[in-house]
Amino acid sequence: MLKIVFPCLLFLFSTCLFANVKTINAKKNRVTPPTTLHVVYPKTMDSLDEEVLYPLILLRTALKRSGYKFTLSPAPELLSQNRVLKEIETTGSINVTWSMTNQEREDTLLPLRVPIFKGLFGWRLMFTTEDKLPRLKQLKSLDDLKSINLVQGTDWPDTRILTSNGLTVATAMDFESLFVMLDRGRGDLFPRSVLEIQDELAYFKEGMPLVVLPHLMLKYKSPIYFFFNKHNTNIAKAVSQGIKVMQQSGEFDELFFKYNGNFIKNAHLHDKIVIELHNYDLPRLTPVNDKSLWLAFDQVP
Repeated sequence: MLKIVFPCLLFLFSTCLFANVKTINAKKNRVTPPTTLHVVYPKTMDSLDEEVLYPLILLRTALKRSGYKFTLSPAPELLSQNRVLKEIETTGSINVTWSMTNQEREDTLLPLRVPIFKGLFGWRLMFTTEDKLPRLKQLKSLDDLKSINLVQGTDWPDTRILTSNGLTVATAMDFESLFVMLDRGRGDLFPRSVLEIQDELAYFKEGMPLVVLPHLMLKYKSPIYFFFNKHNTNIAKAVSQGIKVMQQSGEFDELFFKYNGNFIKNAHLHDKIVIELHNYDLPRLTPVNDKSLWLAFDQVP
């Protein structure tokens, strides 16, 4: 009898011991989110009020809806876009940004594939100067645009989109230098999103004869995502969770139109000749078929 009982007891003891070891190891391997997420975003232009900056408001709201405790603060200094992305990639002082996607960025960073502007950063009106208007009003097609010079930021994905469609682009690293280039005749047109161009016109027209080309616009697929570090995913998980809550409740769309609706309406998009460009750098995982994520042209008031 003892010969039977002892092996049974030994088996039960071994099983319990193994189960306890697995439980202990599982607890050791489980990643516990930090008590408070310290979220640092890139400092924007010194002249802009960040309290009314839509991506920042969306980020803050998503973090609130996530249920996590968090702090949200800007980086101490203004950095170039490439430097911001490198800071996130290398776990530097910045751990979230919003930027146009391309394959390189999705390879090195963690994208949250929700176009926070519903694709409108690819709907582009164009700055020029008053003296150039008579000549530029004759432009009607992509072939026409190939005869003039555009200006864009050196490290902007838009630059590759424009050049890959056969357009000539002059570049500069500094944002304000692009307006100087336009004013001094080093470029004819400066494409800007319908969501940017009104505020920028109000700010920069004081120093130069800046105008918006009245009859023409560009349109291409260019989602703006939140980007995070690939290996430190706590903030990304919180923002993703918060965005989902906002989408389900309708708050995402409400916030989008609250801060962007007037820009869309005031752009008078239905009065424009639309030139469609192809984005050859659009990553394969872009959710192009999810219509709920994008604003369609026939939905514009």
